[in-house]
Amino acid sequence: MCALPPAADRDDPRPLIAHVIYRLQVGGLENGVVNLVNQMPADRYRHAIVCLTESTDFRQRIERSDVEVYEMHKRPGQDLGSWRRLYRLFRAIRPRIVHTRNIGCLEAQIPAWLAGVPCRVHGEHGWDVNDPDGSNRKYQWLRRLHSPLIHRFIALSRELEHYLLSRAGIGREKISRIYNGVDNRRFHPGKSDLLPPGFATT
Repeated sequence: MCALPPAADRDDPRPLIAHVIYRLQVGGLENGVVNLVNQMPADRYRHAIVCLTESTDFRQRIERSDVEVYEMHKRPGQDLGSWRRLYRLFRAIRPRIVHTRNIGCLEAQIPAWLAGVPCRVHGEHGWDVNDPDGSNRKYQWLRRLHSPLIHRFIALSRELEHYLLSRAGIGREKISRIYNGVDNRRFHPGKSDLLPPGFATT
């Protein structure tokens, strides 16, 4: 795990967003987090990435030099020691926002709440491999149980929004739907003609 930031960094007036993910590796969710970190205005926001387990070389895609990556080295299953490490980390770096993602990171909301993080957000990016249709009652119950600690749920699709409302029992006032986007500066149709010259002349 990276060393904790010096006091000067903790006193930076820019709000710190702590993104909590299971592991920083190649993946759609992780790529989305890195894109957010790289593209949000550096003069307005600071970022930290908190990995419940570990990070990989994928961290090299982070373009900003002021982004710390923390590894909690959580053991499989219930690891209460990781809660203690998360609590100490949140108390030390004092994030303004903690943003957990998917069911595997939901429990990090508890140490964030205990540490007094003022804004706590949870994102739903897709179905869990152990719950491909959202029918797992345990996962529904866990989301409902944590709901009082969470200020805002972010659903990345209409289906996930419906799941949070109808199955997990989350209040509509707590849910926002934000679709994944595509950078149209990088991905756009080419300018070359699709038809050969003279094919459609009149």
